[in-house]
Amino acid sequence: MSRRSTQRSQVSGPNSALTSFLREKGIDTSGIQALSQARARARNEAALRRSLAAEARAAEAAEAAEEVDEDDEVGESSASAARRKKKKKRSEDEDEEMLDFEEEEEEEPVKTRRGRSSRATTEIKLKVVGKRKRKSTAVKDTESEFEEVEEEEIVTVRATRTRKPTKAQLAKKKAEEQRQLEEDDEFNPDNFLDPAFRPAPGQIAFCADCECRFTVTPYSRSADDGEGLLCHTCGKKGAPAEKAARKKKQTNRTNKKSTARAILDGDTSAVKSLQEICINTVAKYIDDVETLGYIGSHNVDKISQIICKNRRLNGETIGLFFEPAEHVLRFYDCSKIPSDTLRQIGAFVPTLRRLHLNWCGLMKDECLDYYGTQLKQLTSLELCGAFNVTEECYIRFFKNVGSRLTEFVIKDTSRFKVAAMEALVDNCPELEVLRLHTLTFIDDECVRLLTGLPNLKVLEITDSQTSITDGPIIDCLNTFGPGLSELTLNGCRDLTDATLEAIHSSCGRLDILNLDELDFLTNDGISKLFTEWSLNYGLKELSLRDCVNLQSSGFARIIDHSGRTLEKLSINKCKDVNKDAWTFLQEFTLPELETLDISFVRCVDDAIVEGILKVAPELKTLKIWGCHKITEACGLREGMLLVGREADILA
Repeated sequence: MSRRSTQRSQVSGPNSALTSFLREKGIDTSGIQALSQARARARNEAALRRSLAAEARAAEAAEAAEEVDEDDEVGESSASAARRKKKKKRSEDEDEEMLDFEEEEEEEPVKTRRGRSSRATTEIKLKVVGKRKRKSTAVKDTESEFEEVEEEEIVTVRATRTRKPTKAQLAKKKAEEQRQLEEDDEFNPDNFLDPAFRPAPGQIAFCADCECRFTVTPYSRSADDGEGLLCHTCGKKGAPAEKAARKKKQTNRTNKKSTARAILDGDTSAVKSLQEICINTVAKYIDDVETLGYIGSHNVDKISQIICKNRRLNGETIGLFFEPAEHVLRFYDCSKIPSDTLRQIGAFVPTLRRLHLNWCGLMKDECLDYYGTQLKQLTSLELCGAFNVTEECYIRFFKNVGSRLTEFVIKDTSRFKVAAMEALVDNCPELEVLRLHTLTFIDDECVRLLTGLPNLKVLEITDSQTSITDGPIIDCLNTFGPGLSELTLNGCRDLTDATLEAIHSSCGRLDILNLDELDFLTNDGISKLFTEWSLNYGLKELSLRDCVNLQSSGFARIIDHSGRTLEKLSINKCKDVNKDAWTFLQEFTLPELETLDISFVRCVDDAIVEGILKVAPELKTLKIWGCHKITEACGLREGMLLVGREADILA
């Protein structure tokens, strides 16, 4: 061993608390330190021996392969030989490593490509140059004895057929070994028990519990207090407790996710009643049920919701709902039911008064024509996604049902156009409820035709694919506005404050107002709508979702006018409603409020939520999506649902 390494081994790091304590008690720790340092050096030397042996085997295999190539290609050109020599020299220069060991192994015969057996040995000479030791490699084809050179160590390794590593692989390996050497140099037994220092696998440590010696592995556990590691035996003692803790944590996480999913589905009952259990059981085994019998319209509708949610309503299961004396049928997913099966509704249930068919994309003209002639008591029809029904069929249907139709809902189709709207207005003057949802060709001309329906009480125009301006809407409100109880204009983005002025002057009986996604509504317009609106006693439901111009002053006018009557309120994404609005809210009482949506109002925190609960004693559902300031520490009332808290979703 060199003089430099001898001097370096005598340097020790800072003393730990344990070492200082032992020295105070008169116990000599030099032997323990020397033993630990000697073991660390032995481990380093063993790692270097293994690394050098692998590299030597790779180099020997490459040189053996080159010799075979020289025997096979006798007529090789001098230029090729020069290139190979240059490549060989470059490879030898790349194999420089820091070495400090001595090892010998038996030489093994190497087979060439032609099947000959030869004896190949490798001499690796180590020359000390400062801190760096250079090696040179030479291969001999005959059995010879190794020369012993002063300050040089010779190692014989077996040559094997391996692929020569690339420059990138060699550089990566050198960097990894250098990093390992630096980590080993920084190791100091005195700070071994430092919780910030974890020994590498393979080192010897003392158990923090039983104080026995053990070999550190990647699976060694830390002590409970964080001071040191535990041996395998002591680590197994705490395994059951840790396993139980992990299982409990996973169970809590699953329960939280199940609760959040149930809240989103509207299932808020903790303990289901016997009736609900029976309904779920019937819906689960709906394919084995022969008949439902008379179980009441409400229970039939629940079973229909469950099997439609599971997409199990088909041509066979739909027949279970056909009762001759039934007045109401609602199917929430008819995507698997062909037109001929839907046509049977008119044949088996001729007493129907209300028929709702969602996602009935397979319905054809013959089916709707049959409803118009066979269902003599039909007063309400809802069709969603009936894109195969033509405009001419709608015109024939309105002529057949005539004035007995009082409610018509049409959604998601591009075949309901101006001619169909004109036939509806002309043939169904007693219409009270009209909902037009996501229709392609509903424009100002179609809306202006609605002035021929003076008895209209509910008007919904949602997500029109064409532009609808203030003029036709104002004409409609001037015609049937005084009798209107519900007005929904979602997604009619071209409407402005002029529509709000018409609502203020005409709609005295309005209970439900939905103005979602109207970007052009201003805070001043909303404030004027609810300022001195003596014509209207107060709204029950108000939705201003994504009305981005609403501010705290407009919110204060809403609470001042309708705070006593509001049952549902949504200001989702109204980001400019700040803490001043919630401070103003503390001066009022919202006795009827049951559902509040304040999602993505970023200023909302735990204190604001607790203040809302004080002024809204009947609040049952509070939606707070995107309000990241609300934590698990927020005090909630028993029985109230908090939907969208990040701590519940990400747990």
